Amino acid sequence: MKRTFLTLTLLLITVVSFSQNQPEGNKYGPVLTNKFFDNWFISAGGGIQWMYGEHDTKASFKNRVSPAIDISLGKWITPSIGIRAQFGGFTMKGLSTDPSAKFIEGPSDDCAGCFEEKFNFFNLHGDLMWNLSNTFGGYRQDRILEFIPFLGVGYARSYKENVNPVYKEASATVGLLNKIRLSQAVDFNVELKALLVNDRFDGYEIGQGIEELVSATIGFTYNFKKRGFDKYVEPIPCDYSPYTSKISDLEQRISDADAKASKLASDLANEKNKKPEVIKSVEYIASPIAIFFPINQSKLTDMDLINLGTFAEAVKKTGKTYKIMGSADKATGSKKINLKLSQDRAASVYDALVNKFGVNPSQLEVIAKGDENEPFDKPVLNRVVILE
Repeated sequence: MKRTFLTLTLLLITVVSFSQNQPEGNKYGPVLTNKFFDNWFISAGGGIQWMYGEHDTKASFKNRVSPAIDISLGKWITPSIGIRAQFGGFTMKGLSTDPSAKFIEGPSDDCAGCFEEKFNFFNLHGDLMWNLSNTFGGYRQDRILEFIPFLGVGYARSYKENVNPVYKEASATVGLLNKIRLSQAVDFNVELKALLVNDRFDGYEIGQGIEELVSATIGFTYNFKKRGFDKYVEPIPCDYSPYTSKISDLEQRISDADAKASKLASDLANEKNKKPEVIKSVEYIASPIAIFFPINQSKLTDMDLINLGTFAEAVKKTGKTYKIMGSADKATGSKKINLKLSQDRAASVYDALVNKFGVNPSQLEVIAKGDENEPFDKPVLNRVVILE
């Protein structure tokens, strides 16, 4: 049983020591999957966009192009797969041959019978991203250029001030993100994408079924910590031979300890069977005493000397050190007088103990506090020397 317990203990220590050297996460190819708050990023960009409606190609490019913005928040789940949510849009321009179209601005110079149209829109969509560079080239955190196609679905809305109705449509988004690494935290982005919505999204419908909006933006991405993925380290098989020798050594120590414990138990039983011995010891204790003095006096009386003689005998037998604390009451006299008076009182007691009763001077410590140390709450009691 002891051998099994020791084996399990040493194995547990080995496993814990090894696991502390391994990064956290599950194996995903050559790397470990990350935690929920790892590899998040936020992006912002701006650029241009244009519409491929029924008649938009008749207009010149400069009359079709309009500004575009996009803001994204996402996370890389693995080096190859990521997700993001993006808000994009701004304004859109195009052509129509229907004067009753909802977003008409006025006649167009680009073609006869055409009308310029302009409206606001936004597209809120979620994308699934596929990092081709990491998939086919292997994961590298320091790769400068990465190609990331994406596909998403979302909600698109087109509208114009003081115009009804507002068009709310399901949307599909497809595109390519080109990521250029500037630093560990910042990337430069070039993004090309197409938005596919219902034909009525631009304010009129002629039966084509789908309206296409294309955008090209540039911007920047900030990568929150923790960034990147930890490489998977192949576990190294453990060599248990040093531990088996340690187990053998510990088993021998346990055997020796058991033998020693048996001998101690036998000795204890023998001692219990012995008749009790009565041992007499004398301990001398010198209890604290107080010698009181009349006002402005430091001379010892015969009664004081009797008490000091008894105290001196106990002090000599104990061999311990005792304090002689001289005091005066602050209710009378000045500090200077009281300090001198406390010194004289302590000196009188010291002189009697040493010179009259033969106490070793090394056993005595003289302290005079004047009126700064009042051990009692009445002035008459503070004209005292305390021995303890």
